[in-house]
Amino acid sequence: MFNTIQSSMHAVRLCVRVLCMLAMLCVGSVPALHAADDPGMPPAVETSLGQLIAAVRDKGVTVDAAELASMLDYVITPAETADQKVMPKKRAQGYGIFMREQINVPMERLVRYCYDPEVPPSVLFPNSIRRGHWLAGSDLLTTGVKLWDKLGEMDAPLQLRGVEYEEITPDEFSGSYYGYNLDRLLIMLPYKGHRMFISVSRQQDKSSVGKKGAIVGQDTNWDYVYTTEDGATARGISWMDTYMYDSSTVTVFYDNGPGSTATQYAVFKWLKAGWANLNVVKRSHILSGTRRFLDGFRRIIEDVNLPSAEAIVRQMRTYEASSATELVASMQPFCRSLEAKSAEDDILSRSEFKEIIENAGYAAHLTKDELVHDLMKQFIKDRLGIHSLVSLKAS
Repeated sequence: MFNTIQSSMHAVRLCVRVLCMLAMLCVGSVPALHAADDPGMPPAVETSLGQLIAAVRDKGVTVDAAELASMLDYVITPAETADQKVMPKKRAQGYGIFMREQINVPMERLVRYCYDPEVPPSVLFPNSIRRGHWLAGSDLLTTGVKLWDKLGEMDAPLQLRGVEYEEITPDEFSGSYYGYNLDRLLIMLPYKGHRMFISVSRQQDKSSVGKKGAIVGQDTNWDYVYTTEDGATARGISWMDTYMYDSSTVTVFYDNGPGSTATQYAVFKWLKAGWANLNVVKRSHILSGTRRFLDGFRRIIEDVNLPSAEAIVRQMRTYEASSATELVASMQPFCRSLEAKSAEDDILSRSEFKEIIENAGYAAHLTKDELVHDLMKQFIKDRLGIHSLVSLKAS
């Protein structure tokens, strides 16, 4: 009898704790919607999106313009005449969002940097992606195609497939970071006088378990610390094993043809994440994360001081050719500044961070690949004059 009562009380306490955490995570988010209250976008648009997402994993499918027409027409509708509050329907990948913006660079510049597999994403998306790369067998690696050159001869659709590994920076709320593989489909095609570049992704499996990371100072400075300890840094949920369970993204870049000085950006994104198979992600969270991603990318790609893609690749190769000892030495200015900063920071002064930061020893806890990507992030910040804990010189 006593054991039964004790077990029941434990279960109640656990339920209350989980419900409290759910409430914390959902503050400021939109209410959960029932299917009848979530009509989504026009049915033809939803169908096009579904076909695209399904095609990512079905290598036998060739997507044609007719199947995409409804979605593309929706995307190119002038923003001032479109209903900006309409969001895509909830899918197996969670709630979805739609956002459109303008990026003030020609599409050639955007594609040159973003779709050269030798340019690390840690440089282009510094506040969203810690490190990433295309996996062996991906079309961009096996064909050697230069997509930026194809923009000038876009008279027929081109489709490429591949798999990317991504590891993200610490989440702003929880402090957790994750790694996962993405199936990706790239489509280039002309459509109604526009050059269209479509990128579609679907997460393969659930991510690695969330590990504790931290944003150092302001997120706009792009300084981060990563531990190998499972959990989160947000108070009350540090004990939870969290995962990104599923995600999909359909991104469309388009312009009005050669000579355009700006690129239009539209994105549909779905995300399912949480713990114990509970999805706690709401549309407001996805919108916030997408805004964070876009703001960081725009700050990089629109900067006139951004080094050439070739210069970025050369620096990457220099770091990759260096020994781990040399890379650790290059990180020492950052490590010393980090140790000084940690004494006055609530998160960095915690034991799990202090033990890897003290004695300027942070870099010694990183793998060579992690060192390379973290140094590349410092490299690009230095070139663009972005505030940092330190200023690094190119090797």
